[in-house]
Amino acid sequence: MSQLNSRIKFYKDHTRLSVLTSVEIRGLKYVSKDRQPRIQAIAEVLSASDYDIVCLQELWAHADFELIRNRVSKSLPYVKFFFSGALGSGLAIFTKYPITETTIRPYSLNGSPLDVAGGDFFVGKSVVSAVVEHPVLGECEVFNTHMYARGGDDGEEANRAHRIVGAWQFGNLIRASARRGRYVIAAGDFNSIPSSLPITIVRSHGGLVDAWMASHDSSLFPTETVFSPQLAVRDYGITCDSPLNTYSAGKPLSDVAKRFQGKRLDYVFYRQPQSSPGSSARSTSSSSAPWEIFCKKSEVVLTGLVPGHSFSYSDHFGLEVILEIQRSRPVARSPPPTIDGFGVTTGLEASTASLRSASAIPLEDFCATELSSQSLSAALSALGTAYRRARRRSTMELTGFGAVLIVALGFVAGSAWQPHPELNPLMVFAAVVMGWAGTTLLYSGFIHGNYEVNML
Repeated sequence: MSQLNSRIKFYKDHTRLSVLTSVEIRGLKYVSKDRQPRIQAIAEVLSASDYDIVCLQELWAHADFELIRNRVSKSLPYVKFFFSGALGSGLAIFTKYPITETTIRPYSLNGSPLDVAGGDFFVGKSVVSAVVEHPVLGECEVFNTHMYARGGDDGEEANRAHRIVGAWQFGNLIRASARRGRYVIAAGDFNSIPSSLPITIVRSHGGLVDAWMASHDSSLFPTETVFSPQLAVRDYGITCDSPLNTYSAGKPLSDVAKRFQGKRLDYVFYRQPQSSPGSSARSTSSSSAPWEIFCKKSEVVLTGLVPGHSFSYSDHFGLEVILEIQRSRPVARSPPPTIDGFGVTTGLEASTASLRSASAIPLEDFCATELSSQSLSAALSALGTAYRRARRRSTMELTGFGAVLIVALGFVAGSAWQPHPELNPLMVFAAVVMGWAGTTLLYSGFIHGNYEVNML
């Protein structure tokens, strides 16, 4: 009897997963506002909490990572800080469970080297993962990402081509993990609203379940103007550009953010393994796995001010998700309807509550495992437009290189013939500046230009 009670207690203790993500540290040294008090406050919150998995973004400085790691070492003893690009990926995973494997894969396209203010090219935006050994599930792969930021929410899809490529690569990694018989939890800042094409690709191509949608009786995206920022956070999971966030003040906001009191850019997704370890690799049903994960609760957290200060924890609120682990139940499965970000078709236009009451099939079964033809056509059209733009931009930058080179040679030659010797240093300096500009244009136009064209 004592052994039975011990087993019951063991499963009760390990059949719930608490995940926190998208606490964007905004930890760029010497640049980010209020960095040190915010990081200390976030570390304090994490050390006082009982999370099983924490995914952080924009944790650029290794010293800040060490500070947080030391504070949470008892509750989250297994950690991984990922390096990438010139300034680091800014991504870290903290977990209660042993980490057996880690990977980092920078996205193929991360903007232009000329976009110094954006900085995505230099930090090497990536998707990282850690395989953890869960006492009930076995291998569970936790993904963390921070996607390319430029492109906005409206206008042509071609403006978001780099993010579309990243979404496809992200989906490929999720599918590969599920094929290995692993459970998947994917979290991070995707820089895309729920109805966008990149999120449609992530969700459908990766076969992922959106934890927020699985646990809320709200539609995928508000259809009418939202007037209360508190309701926007509570009902629609707004995590960024909220009027409740002090870092949104004075910030130029998109029409979407103004209409809906912010944007939902941060997500936790999950999916079952495609086949359990030892089963046929051709199996596409998660029912062969002994356990299934479901979302019990999700909510936006860290929406207040840092104690003792007048600023928020970050420019993004955190997202907390509670996942439940249950025994797999064989059910009769109908072909899943298509989920399309350009008008969610069939079942998901209804609330999750009506879905559950109308069918015995779990909400997870309503997730498409393949892109709809409409989404695929939109993606290909956007990439085609971006491809043509990239070629034109590359040609223009190479032309600029030639023009700058001619001007630089003119300055050098002119300094030897002009009648005012006092101007010689200025002309030589101008030639040096022109040479630097020309070299930059040559790199951007030829090396990066050809690379971008090939990736598109």
